[in-house]
Amino acid sequence: MKKILTIAACLMAVACGTTPKSITISGDLSQFDRVVADSKVELRIQGEKEALATTTLDENKSFTADIAVEGEQFVMVLINDTPMMELITEGKNITFNYNAESLTIEYAEECLNERMRDIKNDISEKMEALYTTEDEATAEQLFTEFVAYIDALVVENKDNILSLKVLQYYMYYGENEARFAELFEMINPKYSELAMYKEYKTHIENSKNTTIGADLVDIALKDGNGTVISVSELCKSGKWVLVDFWATWCPPCRGEIPHLVDAYAEFAPKGLEIYGISFDKKGDEAKWQQFITDNNMSWVNVWGIGDDGSWSAGEAYNVSSIPTNFLFSPEGKLVAKNLRGEEIKVILSEHIK
Repeated sequence: MKKILTIAACLMAVACGTTPKSITISGDLSQFDRVVADSKVELRIQGEKEALATTTLDENKSFTADIAVEGEQFVMVLINDTPMMELITEGKNITFNYNAESLTIEYAEECLNERMRDIKNDISEKMEALYTTEDEATAEQLFTEFVAYIDALVVENKDNILSLKVLQYYMYYGENEARFAELFEMINPKYSELAMYKEYKTHIENSKNTTIGADLVDIALKDGNGTVISVSELCKSGKWVLVDFWATWCPPCRGEIPHLVDAYAEFAPKGLEIYGISFDKKGDEAKWQQFITDNNMSWVNVWGIGDDGSWSAGEAYNVSSIPTNFLFSPEGKLVAKNLRGEEIKVILSEHIK
């Protein structure tokens, strides 16, 4: 509940095996004061770089564009290369306008886009209530209700593309991989060619790597000196290894560091090693290394983001939020995960004598 999302999950969509159908998308943004006439408008299948159509806002800040898409797709509307909104195509024309009084997008006729808009608004309200309450008991209750709400939405929309969108929230917040797999199985398999559907299948497969008792899936990354260090090598040397995913820009991660420093001081002499994987942004390597020095993080620290922006280590362990960590025995077995605060030393004391 206190985690920070790190990586927004992709909503890419690909062909569904049907014949492309031409539809017209028309938007009236005259009441939207954050855009101006003559701004570039692009329509893209979400997650893809190539535009389906490119046009400009006219003097009334409106646009019309024809696109050809196969089946139901998530399509992004970008204004001057900045994502403004997403649309669901249903094989029919879409006409919308921005209403400044209600601060919402309105559609000319009933469609899934209306439902998606309302769901997003509901989720935003529930999340705001969750993260602004100062009472822990109330927060726990709101969180339980929030997860149940998302669960019910997936079931309710299992026969339309909205189920994929809502399941994304469950992936981030549900904290129940078994239920996630059940919900996924309910979704109509007609979406099996969508990249988002395939992504969930991969997520479920990778979740086996994070089940207590699972064998180590090795990670080998470079430290600040360019030396490649693998988790398996540390385990083979007789170490208990806490694989910790974090970033300098993540406040909850920074909040955990004093606990990790304290735990490392006590348990490193008994055989503990921490393998810290940073999800800092490319170009922030010097800042990352200085942060490590300033905060006495004297364990193994490696860079987790590839030159191309990839994060294979995070994908292998289904890391969708940070901080997240996994404790492996010298035999390479996962014995605990998501250790927080004072709990870190309690769990370590149970395993490392």
